Amino acid sequence: MYSVLIVDDEVMIKHSLTKLIDGSQYGFRVNGEAEDGSEALALWERLKPDLIITDISMPVMDGLELIEEIRKRSQDTEIVILSGYDDFGYAQQAIRYGITDYVLKPVRQELLENLLRKVADRLDQKGRSFKERGQRLWECRGIAASLTEHLWMLREPEALLQLSDFHQQLMSRGLNLAQCLEHLEDVIALAEAELIARSGGKMQELPKPRLSAAIASQDEVVLHTRISIAAFAEQVRMIRNWGQHHGIMKAVRYIEAHYANEYLSLSQAANEAGMSDSYFSRCFKEELGLSFIEYVIKLRMEKAKDLLEAAESKTNEVAHAVGYSDYPHFSKSFKKYCGVAPNEYKKRLTGK
Repeated sequence: MYSVLIVDDEVMIKHSLTKLIDGSQYGFRVNGEAEDGSEALALWERLKPDLIITDISMPVMDGLELIEEIRKRSQDTEIVILSGYDDFGYAQQAIRYGITDYVLKPVRQELLENLLRKVADRLDQKGRSFKERGQRLWECRGIAASLTEHLWMLREPEALLQLSDFHQQLMSRGLNLAQCLEHLEDVIALAEAELIARSGGKMQELPKPRLSAAIASQDEVVLHTRISIAAFAEQVRMIRNWGQHHGIMKAVRYIEAHYANEYLSLSQAANEAGMSDSYFSRCFKEELGLSFIEYVIKLRMEKAKDLLEAAESKTNEVAHAVGYSDYPHFSKSFKKYCGVAPNEYKKRLTGK
């Protein structure tokens, strides 16, 4: 159901419009009425209607002033101008404010129905676009999390391979070049934000080569991707003084080989690095930006996400595969990390 705010200083106009709108087949309901622009602006702030139908000539604040104020705050609200006289000068000015339509009083039922159908189509399209954007960001966040890990660990080949694979997946779905670029830009922007957070803000001046919709070929997309990855990696290398703790890297390889062991411990990793537990713990946090426990949980959750993508996978088996014999503990940890339970995550990816 879409909400409507009617703005007019004539009571009968508001009454007849409300009757016609509430009886429309296109799912609109009047949830507010105002006599002038000032009152309407306050109602709009409170009600956030999907559609405003406003007269032009009103006391205190006229319709054009109202539209101007609303557009300063939002571009989302659909607005229709209603006027008792045919003044195209007003119409032209209103068009500059991005109105949906301009109609004359008295409004015929047939004309209003057509208008509401047009607005409903626009609102439906906005809703689909918002949903598609949300799904896209959901997918891009998963890719960006793994990309961030590769970059933070300076695994440039793996980072490039991941973006290349993602690019190929996008093309196999039939996405055009511009759509592929949007997805890749989202992944790179999300990874950048995570890298800045991990660096404690030291990477705020990170060069930001951006992909452009004007790029003419897939080969140039690959080239720009390589430039982005190289720029990120160089900044990480400089900030982290890479190579200072070779023992930590040895421990990381040990953790990645044994993350499925439920009893994997800091002491085991510290022994692999040839350090005391306390010294290892401090160096590990400095080198990776995460504590030992945080790193292990992140690694297990990312592995679990990969396993859940398989249509035949079972959530309890995935839990065991990443080091959790207690499924409720796994489910709680997964939901805390990903925002949804394992079953819901799998359903979103596979539909099962």
